[in-house]
Amino acid sequence: MQIVIESQNPWWFSKDFDTGINRLSFFPEIMQYLDAKEILLLTGARRTGKSTLAYQLIDYLIKTGTPIQNILYINLDEPLFMSMRDEPLLLGSIVEEYMSRRKNNEIFYLFIDEIQNYNYWAYAIKTFYDTKKDIKCILTGSTSSILKNDAAARLSGRYLTCTIYPLSFQEFLNFKGIINPRMIEKRQLFDEFLKFGGYPRIAVETNDSLKRQILKNYYETIYLKDIILPNNLRNNSDLVNLLYFLISNSGNLYSFNKIAEILNISPDTVKEYTEYAQNCYLLYTLMKYTWSVKKQIANPKKIYALDTGLINAVSFAFSENKGRLLENYVFCFLNRIFDEIYYHKKKYECDFVVKSKYPVNIRENTKLSGNVSQIVLAVQVSLSLKNLDTKNREIRGLKEAMEDYNLDEGYIVTENEKDRISLDGKIIHIIPAYSLEHELREHITGLDL
Repeated sequence: MQIVIESQNPWWFSKDFDTGINRLSFFPEIMQYLDAKEILLLTGARRTGKSTLAYQLIDYLIKTGTPIQNILYINLDEPLFMSMRDEPLLLGSIVEEYMSRRKNNEIFYLFIDEIQNYNYWAYAIKTFYDTKKDIKCILTGSTSSILKNDAAARLSGRYLTCTIYPLSFQEFLNFKGIINPRMIEKRQLFDEFLKFGGYPRIAVETNDSLKRQILKNYYETIYLKDIILPNNLRNNSDLVNLLYFLISNSGNLYSFNKIAEILNISPDTVKEYTEYAQNCYLLYTLMKYTWSVKKQIANPKKIYALDTGLINAVSFAFSENKGRLLENYVFCFLNRIFDEIYYHKKKYECDFVVKSKYPVNIRENTKLSGNVSQIVLAVQVSLSLKNLDTKNREIRGLKEAMEDYNLDEGYIVTENEKDRISLDGKIIHIIPAYSLEHELREHITGLDL
């Protein structure tokens, strides 16, 4: 075990370690949480950069004077630790030994990667938190279910979370070292981003064929390690067929009963497997906005995927379904910021309406939460508005939502078009997708509730 731990902590021996392209500036809340007593939990899908961010934090600590003996990193994806996942004293014994070696009794930073791989993690971390006042725990996990089980309830009030998503478009540009691209270049780069998504590894790869293969590998790893194995699923074909169906129909309305009929499986199985996919951040469910929770549950839902690159690699041809990918991208951006996103549907339909009480000081990947009060934003998505029928349809749906929720402004996101329409005292902003992040940040930051 000592050999494994030493290999995972190269800074003890003054060896270099890879910290990748720095993303900490896009996560200011992480630095804020690092100084707090509470446990810091970095969650998100596999390969989105949680481990790299942990290494960047370690590098930051070392460069700001933290003694190297006071930093312990444990990756529980290591086969040795995987084989010991049922040993109650595993983490306790490791921490006790290496904490005794720290320097000057200063804060001891404990980093644990893929915490969900250890069955007693919540018990061990609670004990550290309650009994060792000078320890700071930074954990990463690839499934949201780790916070939903009974064991995690023991940590209530003791942790702060930050979800790590694939790169935003602005981060994507940063990874490529591009600061102020020309308009034509920005369009081309966004097209690449929409096609291959925002996984950090993909952003720096230049071979398109290799990108697709890596994305397929990511997808297979997620459903194998985070769905099939932990849930002991036997009939894998039903899961594979369901995931393929849902990813291929991102943005479409669906019901468990209808999918069950199409795939010839039970509605309970559809519901169960969909929840598994949501727990590992692969898929997200969007409900219709209504005041009644029962009606929200009963109405058809929409499904969106974690990353447009995954959709494109797993399911359909890019050029034929660009509009659907664009809608998925808009959802992903809104999902980074807000806890409550819905679709609107009465006589007409609006793709997204957002409910929040705190629409100020937006930061990338920082969700706005709290006791929500009202719909603050309505967004429609259309690849192009050049067709008059399409334009009228999209405006009708957006305008109905704006009127229902008393909004003075609304947005239609397109591939490349830009315009501003005044209609019955309301303003509709038509914006190109590559400007979405900048435009909406400005709009939401300016809201005064």
